[in-house]
Amino acid sequence: MKVMLVGDPGEQRSQLKTVLAALAEPELEIVEGETATAANLSENAAAPPDATLVMVNGNEEAALSFLQSQSLHSPRPSLLAVLGARSAGLMKRALRSGADEILFMPLDPGEATRALLKISEARWRTERHEGGVVISVTSLIGGVGVTSLAANLALALESLHKRVALVDLDLQTGGLAVFMNLDPEVTIMPLVRLERKLDSIQLESALTRHQSGVYLLAAPKRIEEGELVSDITVGTVLDLIRQLFDYVIVDCGDHVDENAVAAWERSEHLFYVLNQSIAAARCAWRFVDLFERLDLTSLEPRFILNRYSPSHPLTEKAIEATLARSIYAKIPSDDRTFESIEMKAQDLFQLAPSSPVAHAMLDLAALVMPRTEPAPLQETFMSRLKSAFATH
Repeated sequence: MKVMLVGDPGEQRSQLKTVLAALAEPELEIVEGETATAANLSENAAAPPDATLVMVNGNEEAALSFLQSQSLHSPRPSLLAVLGARSAGLMKRALRSGADEILFMPLDPGEATRALLKISEARWRTERHEGGVVISVTSLIGGVGVTSLAANLALALESLHKRVALVDLDLQTGGLAVFMNLDPEVTIMPLVRLERKLDSIQLESALTRHQSGVYLLAAPKRIEEGELVSDITVGTVLDLIRQLFDYVIVDCGDHVDENAVAAWERSEHLFYVLNQSIAAARCAWRFVDLFERLDLTSLEPRFILNRYSPSHPLTEKAIEATLARSIYAKIPSDDRTFESIEMKAQDLFQLAPSSPVAHAMLDLAALVMPRTEPAPLQETFMSRLKSAFATH
């Protein structure tokens, strides 16, 4: 694995190189550069780096500008910002400049190994997993909007002319069909009872098409049937359905079981949903602890603050301090729009395509789309999404 170390020469960079060179895994080839010359080095090298570690100490503006310029390249290496201070403001600036991961000086070998193994495993999965992007949406507390976020993200991606499927793994609630105003004749259950290998024809026959063009693999109609769905079935379904669609959004509900973990193992993105409540913040902290013990090194959960109100006494900054994690995206509160969606049986992009919620969902869709993938958007949204790409 080739790693480029970028920063001003000096004792700290030497210490950083020493720590990297001593790592047992992954095996690294280390090259060095400065912010002014590293861009040319990475572009002209016969084998571009897999990861670039950018030291954000001293000349912060130069380092952040370098991060931003590298984040716009296609293809680009994974970008790791190495900060000399644990500043929440600097962490946000680094992430907004394009950093995929934050590390701190003095560099902890365990943290460095975790970050680099995650990149290495992600490369391995990308090389061997062809097909669409799997996105899991979960929480440990009910009522925060896991189902609505999963459905509206699917609708946002479909509005960008992507082939999108929804998979409902909240097997007892089955809320996706209700939210999408569908009454599926077929659910996941025929796939559970198959006596032979699942194929695309069998899978397609279990899908229900929404009027938007999004397809749904619905949860069982009977609560007790959910116990028959195994992690083996979930893994088989996801491995095949990603071959048929650009994006697969999985509603994992508000509990953790073997089915949810099977989905996470196949996901490129894992979104944990919470709102501005003390209970939600505490459950999110418990989730962080649980996820670290699962040791899914190739996946990093991202936190989505749903139904966000800037005037709420529990602020975004306070939640980030509780989690020691940054908020990846905020979806504004808009009870009136969602009440209208429910009463009129229309989806968000039919009823309120220009609403703040719709804009926020399109922003989130832009974040999960690969940087090399152009978004065929309506002209009214073009400048906004260009800005989103530039700052992430």
